[in-house]
Amino acid sequence: MKKGHRHPKVFSKEETMRNPLHNLLTPSEQKALLYVIAILILGCGLQLFGWSPRDVGKDLAIVDSLQQRTKEDTRISVDIRKANLEELTLLPGIGEKRAQDILDYRASQPFTSVNQIMLIKGIGKATYLKMKPSLLLFGDDEPLDKETKPSARKSEAKTSGTKVSKDDLSTMVNLNTASMEELCTLSGIGEVKARAIIAYREESGGFKEIGEIMNVKGIGEKTFAKIKARLKI
Repeated sequence: MKKGHRHPKVFSKEETMRNPLHNLLTPSEQKALLYVIAILILGCGLQLFGWSPRDVGKDLAIVDSLQQRTKEDTRISVDIRKANLEELTLLPGIGEKRAQDILDYRASQPFTSVNQIMLIKGIGKATYLKMKPSLLLFGDDEPLDKETKPSARKSEAKTSGTKVSKDDLSTMVNLNTASMEELCTLSGIGEVKARAIIAYREESGGFKEIGEIMNVKGIGEKTFAKIKARLKI
């Protein structure tokens, strides 16, 4: 017998009965066979419960859909006509104080256009454009031109044929039909208050008496006393 030659291992009859593969496969081959069998059993089990590799793609699509819906749900749409203090503070650039200013303005003058939020002190064009995607749009949503100088308004009014002189007390102003330029000829009435007067009459269905103008925020008894001689309805 040559040195190094190994005799095949001979198993007893009892060992062969317990594991008939002893004489056919080496231990490593037996392990590999068991691994293949385990994979086949696992695959059959998954198919039995209705799962297939294609379901992985479906599951990923569902996850993506849920993530997209979550993002959409986090977007806010604030209706300034009825939003409360907490909802208003969700708007970019709006803290509690400014939110309260919006509520105070709305209490005396309901909003008829979303851009009227710019009539609130401290809310300029930049702030309005920043919060616009979070606002429920209604009426006119274009930014108000709050930077227009009085001289420019006078020039526009003259072009349209409206005489703009706050000292001309002979020119009567009809609160229910006057344009913004005409309203701006009244003493103490600028563009912001003129817009508020127009918004008030549109919301209330028109003025019933000239004294009703004091219901517009920013117009008190002193201002009314200065302009009442020029007012009519």
